[in-house]
Amino acid sequence: MRGPLQESQSDSYERPQQAWVCGLADAESPCPLGPGTWGRCPKAAACHPVLEGDRWRCNRSSHRGGPCELGPSPEGECCLVYQCTPQRSLRARRGRFVTACTLIALGTLVTILSNDWRNEVLVPGELAAQHAQLLNQHQPTKRCASCHAAGSQSFGEWLRHATDDTLAKPSQVDLCMECHREQIAPATATWAHNVEPQELLQRGEDETHIPASDRALDPTEPIVCSACHREHHGREFDLTWMSNKSCQGCHNKQTDSFATNHPEFTDWPTRRRTRIAFDHGAHELKHFPKEKQEYACSVCHELDEDGAFQKTLAHEFSCVKCHDKPIATSWEAGLPLVLLPMLDVDALQAAGHDIGQWPEEATGEFDGALPLVAKLLLASDARAAAAFEKLGPDFDFFDVDPEDTEQLAAAADVVWATKEMLFEITTVGHEAVRRRIEGFVGREVSNAELAELVAHLSPENLEAIGERWLTRLPQEMAARLPEVEIMPEARSTENLSLQDRAQAQQRVVAGGWFRDDQTLSIRYRPTGHADLCVTAWIDLLAEASTGKHAALARSLLKQRMSPTAPGLCGSCHSVDQNTDGTFAVRWIAKRPSDAAMQLSTFSHAPHITQVELADCLACHRVNTEVKVMDHYQGTAADEFVDGFHPLTKQDCAKCHTPHAAGDSCTQCHRYHVGVY
Repeated sequence: MRGPLQESQSDSYERPQQAWVCGLADAESPCPLGPGTWGRCPKAAACHPVLEGDRWRCNRSSHRGGPCELGPSPEGECCLVYQCTPQRSLRARRGRFVTACTLIALGTLVTILSNDWRNEVLVPGELAAQHAQLLNQHQPTKRCASCHAAGSQSFGEWLRHATDDTLAKPSQVDLCMECHREQIAPATATWAHNVEPQELLQRGEDETHIPASDRALDPTEPIVCSACHREHHGREFDLTWMSNKSCQGCHNKQTDSFATNHPEFTDWPTRRRTRIAFDHGAHELKHFPKEKQEYACSVCHELDEDGAFQKTLAHEFSCVKCHDKPIATSWEAGLPLVLLPMLDVDALQAAGHDIGQWPEEATGEFDGALPLVAKLLLASDARAAAAFEKLGPDFDFFDVDPEDTEQLAAAADVVWATKEMLFEITTVGHEAVRRRIEGFVGREVSNAELAELVAHLSPENLEAIGERWLTRLPQEMAARLPEVEIMPEARSTENLSLQDRAQAQQRVVAGGWFRDDQTLSIRYRPTGHADLCVTAWIDLLAEASTGKHAALARSLLKQRMSPTAPGLCGSCHSVDQNTDGTFAVRWIAKRPSDAAMQLSTFSHAPHITQVELADCLACHRVNTEVKVMDHYQGTAADEFVDGFHPLTKQDCAKCHTPHAAGDSCTQCHRYHVGVY
């Protein structure tokens, strides 16, 4: 290292960027040049003597001490030559020490990371209690692998991560889904709120009123689990806890507090009509007083087991007193599976349509509609389906014009299709019903489903078709269908009394099939509310409303779910068209799983403990001026009027402040939407 400019100078400052110092620095004055870059002494002379005449003169500068006492040698060489063994500077020695320590540390780290017990050493913090069972005490190398793919990889593979992305598989999200796939669908795990991005863009504006311009995060960007759920903070740490800043990290529009700039409620908590058609105002002012019943919320509602959800009681606990008698009366005559309509046989024959044998009791002017189930079963017959297109899906034989040749031809086709169906059901039984239903809905029908649809229809009742009403049916079918075997002649149906009919109905007072020879029909008497056979046929129509026979199925579904149809099902149960175009009959009121599909959440339990909120009407104020039931005639669930006055933000802001009940985002909003 180059020393001071003057040997006599007491300043011994060393330039820190140089690695070597002169070896004479401690014993005497160091040389002015100092060691070279590689620690070699330059052996430099103090001056370069000048020849003046025949004598050499020292020309050392006064800045370096002036001429030396000895002077140059006779050969003209300087008498003072600086020569030493250079030594490393303090900085260089420190650098070598630090490098050695670094290498030792790296070596130790590599040794640790290359051993099986490394995961016992590299523990960033204790796991939360919910994840503590992931630790495998018998296989230390698997300690971290449950959540981190690198936990079971070698140190060499860790180094290769910088250039090989495939080594980071499976991802941490995939490993999380190994345990949580029952709660969250793996395919939606990284979607914001587990909602398809494009749907979320729409829902965000419609439900949360956050326009696209106020979003800081693109919904199409994946969000990993660890972005919100932080581990290694101790056993008691709440993995679901999130600060308001964490929530607002995805939204540009900031909410300082609930009471100040949180958006006002618009359609919460009701964004669709209730699944059970119910007018609270009409029941409060009309129906309950008429039946001399107390109008109270607890009559129909109670808290669920967790106290969070206010569920609707089942029919037998809340509605049975007023509704069971009208329901039973509405289907006292039974629901027909088979019913022979009145036909103008002469008009059909005059038009050239021979329909074969037809009971005299059902001969006259055109009158009567085919039963709903019969139309459904006939739809799988191509000829009957074509006739329905001409006559209309909801046609009645009463509407057939005897002067219209096309209508007469279509009516004749329906008659023959009906007779073929009756013969098939008579001879084959339940399997014939199964085949026709499968042709209607376009899928296989299981035995369990078929059992609900036919409700154990007995062969004896089916045999009455050929034994009493259409005795020549086997011969007619043999002529039309050569492969059909002829059955024995059946007995006549003459002189059947009304007493026989009454006795048949009495035999199935608890529900079941009976034959009505007066109306030439086979009927089913439901067992009561929520009869499985009735609901199965209705669900079948809803399913088929988007299939091959959609027009007919929708017409039949509309007829069956009319508020005045037998069973009065449509007076309480709504028919909704889903977003995918399918139809669904809402047999059950709102359930907790339905609420899980909403971004906003609410628990009644902590609220009803307050004296002022113990009465439901404190928040849910009935609006008696709106006509709720008018909006159940259609199938659009989001087109409705609420039977209650809307809730306002101010109703909640009275208590939900930072210093009272709290106003954090997660108190009222859930991140994960849906239950799987």
